[in-house]
Amino acid sequence: MKKQNPEITPKKQPLKTTKKTSKKMPKKPTTKKPSVKRLPSEYGKKVEPFLAEIKKYIRCGVTEEQLCEFYQVGKTSWAKYKKDNPEFAETVCNARAELKTDLINQAYKVAMGFEYTETKTTTEKDKEGNILKTTEMVHERYARPDAGMIEFLLINRFPSEFARDPQAIALRKKALELAEKGVIPPEQLEGI
Repeated sequence: MKKQNPEITPKKQPLKTTKKTSKKMPKKPTTKKPSVKRLPSEYGKKVEPFLAEIKKYIRCGVTEEQLCEFYQVGKTSWAKYKKDNPEFAETVCNARAELKTDLINQAYKVAMGFEYTETKTTTEKDKEGNILKTTEMVHERYARPDAGMIEFLLINRFPSEFARDPQAIALRKKALELAEKGVIPPEQLEGI
């Protein structure tokens, strides 16, 4: 057997004894963190709950500027909401497209003439104001084609064929091209 070097051998430590007490330590109370309730954003309060209303208003011809005033939202915030919330941007875009389609269809209907039903209700009263008789008359009517609307649609939908002055349109196009190239300052385009 080899002898161990006394410098290398570890010294034995005496065992520590713990006193047992009759008192039990109370358990730490379990504290639940209070749930953090997030406040709804301005978009969540002022715009999101009213998407269906906003769509109806836009389809009726209300502008976004008017909607900003009505819902008390700034124009820059409105634009930011459209950028950050695709659902909102899609709602506005679809409502505008539907409005445009409705307007074109209505303009076409007026230009071509259309039939409609007119209802007229008349009431007969005695001297004391009591209603004696109520009659309702229903008439089928026809609205004649509107020449002004026909002209408007043709000029604006097909300007190359029906413009009042095709040469003026060609000149405007050339002026815009020159302005884009920087030959003509944009300020001079006002009268063209």
